[in-house]
Amino acid sequence: MSSPQSVKCSGVVLKQAVLCLCLLWAFVSLRPVVADANTDIRAGDVLLVPLNCYVCNAIEQETGTPYSHSVVVANNTSNPTERYVYEAWGEVKKTPLTEILKRKQKNQNLYQLRAKEFLALSATRENELRQRFDESFLGLPFDDEYLWNNLDATGHDKLYCSEFVIKFLNSFLRTPVRPQPMSFDQNREFWVTYYQQFGLQVPEGEMGGSPSTLFFSPLFIHLGEIN
Repeated sequence: MSSPQSVKCSGVVLKQAVLCLCLLWAFVSLRPVVADANTDIRAGDVLLVPLNCYVCNAIEQETGTPYSHSVVVANNTSNPTERYVYEAWGEVKKTPLTEILKRKQKNQNLYQLRAKEFLALSATRENELRQRFDESFLGLPFDDEYLWNNLDATGHDKLYCSEFVIKFLNSFLRTPVRPQPMSFDQNREFWVTYYQQFGLQVPEGEMGGSPSTLFFSPLFIHLGEIN
């Protein structure tokens, strides 16, 4: 028969073991989920991309995330080499996901979001996305001035990456993603010089979008990182 002291010691050890297991579970559950590029990626998903350039780093510092680019998944396929995305990069275009993975910053991963309104599978969504993209967005020029609702000399929309993603998705969503006031406080001298080349003042407080607009929006669920 065990003595009261040994029973008490056993109880303490058991409590400590349970506590350790709980802490281990909490640590594991808080780690970001990292999947490979052939995981559950659907047409309409948003991928946030970390890039390595001076403007990219400035954007990431201003917006509080490690992401400076965003794209929309274009098609459904189980073969990652056949997966494409829609993006504003040089112009609004369709790009292989493999190119995005090569372009991203080394040792960092993409981040996958899915609009809550897109949670239900839709057999027609890929075609709807393609038709809207081809008719209304394909070939539009990139906006180096990062201004919402900016037009070129011919009256066509100029779109930067997150502006394109937001406006493209908003053409499908019942509840739209709202642009947010932009801040340029973290790298003020850089942005003053940057906008001087366009003859513009820094658009402090003007409405706009960034990867952080998507990342922090309550309209999306977070599916984790993709390498």
